[in-house]
Amino acid sequence: MASMTALAGAQIGFSRDEDRWTAVVERDAGADDIFYYSVATTGVYCRPSCAARLALRKNVAFHNTRGDAEQAGFRPCKRCRPNAAAT
Repeated sequence: MASMTALAGAQIGFSRDEDRWTAVVERDAGADDIFYYSVATTGVYCRPSCAARLALRKNVAFHNTRGDAEQAGFRPCKRCRPNAAAT
């Protein structure tokens, strides 16, 4: 049950878009699988730690799950592979 508590605590840390954007800019692996972000100009969604070139903030949207990003019409990034198990 402690892992659920830790997960809930981590999600609170990324509940605001500003905090999520900071995690993306810093490529924070601690945010991976807590949320995903998509880039309108490329049509992909990524993990926050993705090493791809940083998108402009105005082109980025945040999603709570991979399913949410895919339902919004985005495909998984081929670089960070957010649809694969985290390593």
